[in-house]
Amino acid sequence: MRATVLDVNVILSSVIAPLGIPRQIVGAWLAERYEMITSVGIIAQVEEKLGLPRIARRYGVTPEVTLGTVALLGSRATVIAVPLEEHLPVTGDPEDDLVLATGRLASAGYLVTGNAGLLALAQYAGMQIVSPRAFLEILADEEHGQ
Repeated sequence: MRATVLDVNVILSSVIAPLGIPRQIVGAWLAERYEMITSVGIIAQVEEKLGLPRIARRYGVTPEVTLGTVALLGSRATVIAVPLEEHLPVTGDPEDDLVLATGRLASAGYLVTGNAGLLALAQYAGMQIVSPRAFLEILADEEHGQ
């Protein structure tokens, strides 16, 4: 399995929806079924969004959960630096451009996202852009040797 970047929305969903597909994707990463690539910027966005009062209240995200998520990403994922000059203006959204730059600089095989704008690209810099459901199917196919 090639290196894979998870978009901020997939990581957030894995934390706040324990029975969802994003949680299964994170579980597959922890089981070493693929290599997760992330960046300092993605981790900072995850930390910021998990710390938002509306997220914390609605989903019961405590500061300990936020710190644990950040620590897990920092210790188990491959974390790369994405210099500001590498944030190419592809989508018009700086957060999405950071995610694309992370994948491009890491030569990732996949970008997993629920973002319709990114999914519409389908591919970028040799990276397939797929939904969480599609990525789970890719993992299942690989596990069954297809």
